[in-house]
Amino acid sequence: MDVRRLEHFLAVADHQGFTAAARAVSVSQPALSLAVKELETELGTALFHRLGRRVVVTPAGAALIGPARQALRDVETGRAAVAAVAGLESGSLAIASLPTLAADPLAGIVGRFRGDHPAVTVDLAAPEDSAGVVAMVHDGRSELGMTDSDRLPEDLVVHPIGEQALLLVLPPGMVPSSLRSPAGVHASVALTALVDLPFVAAPTGTSTRRLLDEGFATGPGPRIAVVTAQRDAMLPLVLAGAGVALVPEATAMVAELHGATVVRPDPPVTRSIVLIHQRGQLAPAARRFVELAAVDAF
Repeated sequence: MDVRRLEHFLAVADHQGFTAAARAVSVSQPALSLAVKELETELGTALFHRLGRRVVVTPAGAALIGPARQALRDVETGRAAVAAVAGLESGSLAIASLPTLAADPLAGIVGRFRGDHPAVTVDLAAPEDSAGVVAMVHDGRSELGMTDSDRLPEDLVVHPIGEQALLLVLPPGMVPSSLRSPAGVHASVALTALVDLPFVAAPTGTSTRRLLDEGFATGPGPRIAVVTAQRDAMLPLVLAGAGVALVPEATAMVAELHGATVVRPDPPVTRSIVLIHQRGQLAPAARRFVELAAVDAF
């Protein structure tokens, strides 16, 4: 039911005439009369008895007054809600991210976004791999996705965020003889020189597993001792002596505080981090998040 017609109907009912009603809503009398006539045609019944210059509401018209006023109130409530979301005074933002990007860089960007817009709720999802992130963006479950830039569909918009380094973490006390400098975070080693060491790795198809396998592309491949989809379990497994892991630099720094040996791969292992979304206009919260991520790109 057209809102304009309801407004004109109520104006006639309130002013008991078309002339006064037209002045009240600032339209011509013919336009107002046409709107009321169209509403009567739509409802299939007369809403007013025309008595010369005066009109009287019919029983059907009287029954419509209450619902019409409520409908107009609902429209105003909806407009106010949209304005609040557009002004980032309310609303929500759904983001899908690779699990290994949740702590860094996603957490920092979310923190800054929430600091600027505390009334907006952020809903984070962590699908296992990049394909899962893409799927959630494609089907609308998440408006934004954070992943690496490898093999992304061409139908998505891609915003580069920065490069992330991945380091090797070794169980406490494990210092391979192949290190090219003394043990410590500045030490470096070729991944292929660790071919005899056991590795703790994410499942095949994940971003970090792909990078690990690529690092061994010229040799027999890493010796995988433990495969875990539980990213939170990776560091405890390394610290318990289960094997070596290739992890984001921020995660490696945490491991070092707990006694792990941290080594830089040589050549370096990095991945390009991006935000992705469907083509078309973003909601205000998503647009602002992309802006913040671009400004804070690492």
